[in-house]
Amino acid sequence: MNTNTLKRFTSAAALGLVSLAALAGLARAESLSIAVPFAFTAAGKTLPAGSYTIDTGSGILLIHGATAAESAAFQASASGLTAPGTKPGLIFNRTAEGAVLSSVNMDSGVAYTPVASKRLPVSSSIPSKGSVALSHP
Repeated sequence: MNTNTLKRFTSAAALGLVSLAALAGLARAESLSIAVPFAFTAAGKTLPAGSYTIDTGSGILLIHGATAAESAAFQASASGLTAPGTKPGLIFNRTAEGAVLSSVNMDSGVAYTPVASKRLPVSSSIPSKGSVALSHP
């Protein structure tokens, strides 16, 4: 490996680390209030149209509505920075089932993307007598 290639690689690696550190520094606890004029799905839960507060922190997005039934929590990753001038808000995907929350843009410019959680099917048959052993797949 020649010296120029090594210098370019080192520079690119350093720039990548600086970018990650900057993004991590921006990904702090924040709050956003917004009115959603239609029903939508977030974290597998359908929420009605209404006013919501979105709180971020420690990789978790919390959506709070007017009641506890209008709330959801899910894991999210800071997926990058929004373009300069992008307003804070929610981004939805339209599906046959309705609107699904796909991204949250915060005031700081950090965009959060929900992380899909794997749900395992639950099946059980418990005998009327004897012992039961439960195990994780």
